[in-house]
Amino acid sequence: MTLVLNTEEVVRSLDLKGYIEAMEEAFTELGNGAAINAPRTETGIPLLKYGTSTEVSRKAKKLLRDLPLDADPHQSPIWMRAAKRAEELNYRLKTIPGGYPKCGIMALKIDSTTDTNPLLNGVKRSVKLPLGSGWRYTGMMLLFDIVSGELLAILPLGPLQRNRVAATSAVGIKHLARPDAETLGLFGSGFQAEGQVMAASLVRRLRRIKVFSPSAEHRRAFAAKMEKATGIETLSVDRPQDVCREAAIVLSATTSLLPVFRFRWLEEGAHLGSINIVEADAESFKRSDLVVVNARPFSGGSDLVRDFVMGKKMDTVGSNINKKSKRLNWGSMRELGALLTGKVRGRQKSGDITFHCNNIGLGIQHAATGSRILANARRLGLGHEIPTDWFLQKEHT
Repeated sequence: MTLVLNTEEVVRSLDLKGYIEAMEEAFTELGNGAAINAPRTETGIPLLKYGTSTEVSRKAKKLLRDLPLDADPHQSPIWMRAAKRAEELNYRLKTIPGGYPKCGIMALKIDSTTDTNPLLNGVKRSVKLPLGSGWRYTGMMLLFDIVSGELLAILPLGPLQRNRVAATSAVGIKHLARPDAETLGLFGSGFQAEGQVMAASLVRRLRRIKVFSPSAEHRRAFAAKMEKATGIETLSVDRPQDVCREAAIVLSATTSLLPVFRFRWLEEGAHLGSINIVEADAESFKRSDLVVVNARPFSGGSDLVRDFVMGKKMDTVGSNINKKSKRLNWGSMRELGALLTGKVRGRQKSGDITFHCNNIGLGIQHAATGSRILANARRLGLGHEIPTDWFLQKEHT
């Protein structure tokens, strides 16, 4: 039987500590050469350009016009307002496969979303829009048995995404930040930023958090929320450079498509973490004593994201990643899996500046979390089973 889980059941099936353990296993297997990934593929269709049909254009404009500013509780209404004013709207299908024998799973992430890239405070940002029924997003993960090939489970992506990203950042902190790190500086005050705080607090004894984001109101609300959730003093700061002052750990978790911090702001001995390569300035890659990434380009080029867009090439998230990828010296960087397996040495001295660029989502991450969620859900009696026969046939494909 194939197990189908809803969002609440996925949340009940794995806590954040479990995600961190899953990420350590997945990247260790990758470092040992016992796991497989493929590039992330993004296939896009502009909805308001390049001769789109009248029906599609009318539907897209109506949904955008009707979209409530509070449709996504994890995104600022300021972002949503900017997105509604944007002159472009893009459909994007994102797929990421990967797996490894130890977990017995091959996972396929499928993200079906509409987004736009509005300017906010002079910075271009990527804003996903919940245009599905009830103003919701569509995303799922399929889990396959690597022996029989059968479909084992279908899971919603929503509760997985933030925890996966945050847990991977936490693995970087655990193995690279100073053991006595107590102050966390944070760029960003959105959904992903919340996860970064929660995960970091599980691997280091934090005593203070400082946060900056462009909206003073939003960052103050974020600081109050995080202080209540963690019991850790959390301060909203008015200048971005103040985030880094006396901070042993500095993290960025934003939607910006341009750098949000400067390497020169970092204190001696700091550990830096970002959730993509476009948030970090060039100096962070050049001058950090050790730069660790989740994965280097698969063929030595800029193929971290395979980006296909109908019509004229657009300035999408994927193309931004690949443009910057071409300018980076990937040979000077090390992979997280190599760090976890001891093939690369971590921090050498207290004053080193280490940088973990959580640069790309990988299929092994979804296989690792998916296998644990599936096992726990079955143990707890969660979900609904549907016949696996529905997905089997005599003809090979």
